[in-house]
Amino acid sequence: MFVVGGIIVHEEDAWHLQQRLDSFLFRKFRPLGHDHTMFELHATEIWRGRKRWGNIAESDRRQVLAGAYATLAGYAPVNPELPWRLIGAVMERDPHNQRLRAYELLTKKFDDFVNRMSRQGQQQRGLIVHDRSNVEGSLQNWTNQWRTASSSLGQLRNLADVPLFADSRATRALQAADLVAYALFRYYSKPGGRLDERYARRLWPHFDADRGRMHGLIHDSDYFGSCRCPACASRR
Repeated sequence: MFVVGGIIVHEEDAWHLQQRLDSFLFRKFRPLGHDHTMFELHATEIWRGRKRWGNIAESDRRQVLAGAYATLAGYAPVNPELPWRLIGAVMERDPHNQRLRAYELLTKKFDDFVNRMSRQGQQQRGLIVHDRSNVEGSLQNWTNQWRTASSSLGQLRNLADVPLFADSRATRALQAADLVAYALFRYYSKPGGRLDERYARRLWPHFDADRGRMHGLIHDSDYFGSCRCPACASRR
């Protein structure tokens, strides 16, 4: 299984959202005697107590995760006409092409969202910022191709440039995207044979949707007809 998660946020809201997450961490860590700026909201590290999180008690780590998801889910945009949305792709088929297909789907869904906003009178261009990883060169090349020669889903017409890459330790906005991916991973990986919806349920209402269909979340599996996840159910 390959999972990618992202957050679509207007440039003005990017700052405000980061401030909300930072303020939450400050309030949580001040009584514990730790500098909150030294801790990255990397969900897997928090859950498993890795790196700096190894010095934080498990009960506090669980509270941090729950509070971070509550802060993200409770955020309201500065301008209601420029909403924030979540997108994600969960790929369970074709393991050799999962990464390419996931990024193709998410990039097109982002492009479609920006196009929809433009049709509603909010003329915008979108910019993708991705955590630094070994996908950097590939994703930039793929996006260039999709902008000029079109992808299997159609041509990208609303991006300002190829994806840019940054260190997630420097920005809470990228850490928010990691929270999205982790929530999807917990839900779709069925730990213990059951779906773990504790974090995803807070985020479901914020995935991009239009006319009752959840366009922002793609679940690519062999069980579309019987899958009861919100993404599949909204498309049937």
